[in-house]
Amino acid sequence: MEIRLQNALNIMNDIECNPGTTNTEIALKRGLSVPTISNIVNILKSTEMVMTTGTGESSGGRRPIQLCLNPKCQYSIGVSIARHTVYVVLTDFEGHVCEKEKHYIQFEENETYWNEIKTLIEQMQRKAPMPCEVGIALPGFVDYGQNIVFNTHTLGVPAISLEELHRILGESVTVDDSCKLAAMAQIFGKSDIEDHFFILLSRRVSGIMIQNGNVLKLKSSSLDIGAMLINMADSEGMYGVPGSFLDLCTASRIIDIIKEKYEITRYEDFFGEIEKGNREFAEIWESYLKNLSIAIYNIYSVFRANIVIGGEMGRFIEPYIQVLDGHVREVCPENTENIMIQCSILGEYDEAYGAALATRDSYLRHQLPEVLKNSAVTVPSQTKKSKHK
Repeated sequence: MEIRLQNALNIMNDIECNPGTTNTEIALKRGLSVPTISNIVNILKSTEMVMTTGTGESSGGRRPIQLCLNPKCQYSIGVSIARHTVYVVLTDFEGHVCEKEKHYIQFEENETYWNEIKTLIEQMQRKAPMPCEVGIALPGFVDYGQNIVFNTHTLGVPAISLEELHRILGESVTVDDSCKLAAMAQIFGKSDIEDHFFILLSRRVSGIMIQNGNVLKLKSSSLDIGAMLINMADSEGMYGVPGSFLDLCTASRIIDIIKEKYEITRYEDFFGEIEKGNREFAEIWESYLKNLSIAIYNIYSVFRANIVIGGEMGRFIEPYIQVLDGHVREVCPENTENIMIQCSILGEYDEAYGAALATRDSYLRHQLPEVLKNSAVTVPSQTKKSKHK
């Protein structure tokens, strides 16, 4: 059963990453017989997880049937919790984002706050054609043994009780570390993704390694790269340790600096001023990118992997990737020519999207064992028996 389950998960992944693939192509990739693949695919089609999308070119026999995931099989809701913001997404079974919302709600560790989150989930649920699984991304480390999420300081509290969260939102809600979930969003639906290190730049600065298409399993779900010192001369920090990655590159740093002198509270206004030629703002941004470049070089020196930047700052950094790349090469020219830097596609919605994907994965792992267990295995004979002995 374990082998059949793994085969089914591999088949789902192959179809997900290569819409229009065929039983024969999957069999060749996995080193299994076509009848074995066909049997499992037929089971998946009977559950409406997989559907036929067309026929391919014939190589002399029947035209091969092309496969894809059924987008209407199941929908998922993902929610990302930040200090002042809540992100909510609705995804279909193929992982497409159907709806996304951003709400400005101040975090409070009380029943009133979680009931507001429950209302947002219910509102998104009404936009889906069927009941949805729900996932929550929290900026901390989830300990299911102690039923707690700890290191949630960016929310203003040291820890959050999973028992209380589940009491209000329901036991079926999945909860995980926001950095891990945001990293999952980078590899979903990609068959040959290169190894990379994912940096999440929100109020929390964290990172995680993607290796061989998987989130690298460590003792804790994310590396504490926020504590990395990148400017030892900085003696007065706004966040965490002075001169640390967290202190100098958190998503809130620039806004907090300019709020001391100007009535600006949005990054859109900040960059609008830069486009108008505001030199003071341009220098602040240049300083931010230089600090980020030092951190990127340090990470590359350890992991020797491409760098992907996501989180709230991702969408603002993307237009300046070439500038950032230039700063990285200035740090140590002889060792930086192979560093590849890019930004995630979803940016500030990374964590919420990852939370939705996690519920989809949970749905699969819960449904498939029962489906496979209750389906008879029929592998056609390879040869016909002779009528004569």
